[in-house]
Amino acid sequence: MKEPRALDEHMTGSPGAMLGFPNRRERSLMERLGAARKLALLLTAAALCFGAALYFGASRTSAEREHGNHDWLHHGNDLANTRFQNLDQINPHNVKNLKVAWVFHTGVLDPLAELEATPIEVDGRLFVTDGHDDVFALNATTGKMLWKLDGFNDEAQLATFFLCCGRNNHGVAYGDGRVFVGRFDDSVVALNAETGKVLWQRTVADFRDRVSINSAPQFVEAGGRELVIISLSGGEFEIRGQVFALDAQTGKTVWHFSTTQPTSFAGQTFLTGGAAVWVPPAIDADLGLVYLSVGNAAPDIQGENRAGDNLFSASIVAINLFTGSPVWHFQEVHHDIWDYDSAQPAVLFPLELENNGGEKHFKALGHCSKNGQYYILDRRTGEPIYSVTEKPVPASGAGAAFQNAAPTQPVSAVEPLTPLRFDQLTAEEQPDTAAITAAFSAFLAPGQKEVVLSPEYTPPDETLRLIMPGDNGGCEWAPAAFSPRTKYVYYGARHDPDVFKTHAGNTSLIPEAVNGDLHLGSTFINHVPGAKPFGIYGATDTRTGRVVWKIRIPQPAKSGVLVAGDVVFFGEGNGTFDAADARTGKMLFAFHAPSKITNAGGAQAGPMAYLVDGREFVVNAFGGNVPDRSVTSNGDCLGGGSTCANPVGDAYIAFALSAHEKEDDE
Repeated sequence: MKEPRALDEHMTGSPGAMLGFPNRRERSLMERLGAARKLALLLTAAALCFGAALYFGASRTSAEREHGNHDWLHHGNDLANTRFQNLDQINPHNVKNLKVAWVFHTGVLDPLAELEATPIEVDGRLFVTDGHDDVFALNATTGKMLWKLDGFNDEAQLATFFLCCGRNNHGVAYGDGRVFVGRFDDSVVALNAETGKVLWQRTVADFRDRVSINSAPQFVEAGGRELVIISLSGGEFEIRGQVFALDAQTGKTVWHFSTTQPTSFAGQTFLTGGAAVWVPPAIDADLGLVYLSVGNAAPDIQGENRAGDNLFSASIVAINLFTGSPVWHFQEVHHDIWDYDSAQPAVLFPLELENNGGEKHFKALGHCSKNGQYYILDRRTGEPIYSVTEKPVPASGAGAAFQNAAPTQPVSAVEPLTPLRFDQLTAEEQPDTAAITAAFSAFLAPGQKEVVLSPEYTPPDETLRLIMPGDNGGCEWAPAAFSPRTKYVYYGARHDPDVFKTHAGNTSLIPEAVNGDLHLGSTFINHVPGAKPFGIYGATDTRTGRVVWKIRIPQPAKSGVLVAGDVVFFGEGNGTFDAADARTGKMLFAFHAPSKITNAGGAQAGPMAYLVDGREFVVNAFGGNVPDRSVTSNGDCLGGGSTCANPVGDAYIAFALSAHEKEDDE
């Protein structure tokens, strides 16, 4: 994950015994589990209908809901990251009538900042952050500010932090009357949720070592302990990824986990191997497991000095909740040299399948990688439920032997949402190679006459190549959702091919506006003239592994998804906020915020929903995304406007039905 920049200078002048399984073979739990291994489903059918939030123990009781309140307690609503809210006041019949209930402006209108946070709502209070690490408590009914913790709003101070891909804070965690937030200076702060008073502050790393905190923390109470789990960002700055568990009462470190395995990297490169964790983990407290989505290896495009699979980069890793010890891993990209992070938060859900004539119940984990593949695993063991086959990929030519590329990559039997090959595109979607070649003619290799359309996993070399998916996916960091009603997972994907080119010994640096230059071993262009990018939102039936419906949008998708009852919500980079029928994908609502709300930006955050005093609200942040903004025409558009591709903004907007509409629904 990184901000796209110009082409490189050459073109212009915690280790431990793993309990997992071998990566390099065909692995299918569906095919191999016998009746003797039939799992006991922890949830009754009635509870499944009632909602995934109850299944994971994170929602309010039915009695509380009848009294008019239904909270959003975690980043993904529950520790399973389902982003499902069991509410029906807003439904497919009336969602078209949603109105703006209130707007809150953070006051940060910084083209280098963004709003990607998911708010937390508890007992009528909403807790939000902005791109400068400010924390606000709001009245969840009116949007009125109750208190504020100042972040970093001095430009000179902000320039001292090493922040890839924009200044952003993905939000807070809540637990036992306290609010927890991670900050750019690598400190974690606990606040009194009622007053905003600082209760403790602990520093987990030195920001001068080019690491920072962008992720929202995750609060979990289990085994008599209250823990706050937080991770460091900075993979693009060649750091070593770290995850920490802090005592929620004191802030003291309980354990920490290093995300690069020394035996999987050549020499000492594990110390600079990246593999940062950008997003909050999913947690199964009953199993005592934390599920990390781990980012790309570093340097991103240069595998020259880091031979090996580079575990645990580009992987889902399950670690022990109480000790931080690794339990199993599933690597989605071996020896990543395309920036194919496993950036999206994992989602946990129960899964029922008919297999060999017998009913099977699984504790499942779903995840989409930036390679565009969707994997469904048994979260107890990491074994695929739908088969994953190691398939040969393009071999390194003589000019790319330095890359140490892996010979095979894991391909899932689950149907992908986005096209993964050029021959899957329609005639209208095919890239305009003449336009691309003209735009980058100065970067063609000696004897090369036009850009080469190269399949996924082609090792980057001296040849100017257009590769799909590009470095932004596939699937980006934006969180997916799961509905226990439909048994579908919902997520957004990107068709956004990139130009790649590098060479052996590439030490060129990519200038950054602030925070120091990046060494990626090359770079890539996201917005390639003639590449014809677009976005897709869709639903996959977890019982079949097949895509049920898709919605195409003009811009590559980078918004989280919310399912509230039978309605799915998502956003677009141009600031449009959409709603569709969760079962059919029929579009039901679209609101272009920048043309209606002053200083509303791109809708590239994590929408959420809650019920207060009997009224349901849907809230989304509108601040845009720096990498997408930097590669679009009219990208900054301070103050918004209908022609802006990815406007800067500072607005949290709450939507609700009018009082009359709500009463009619009841």
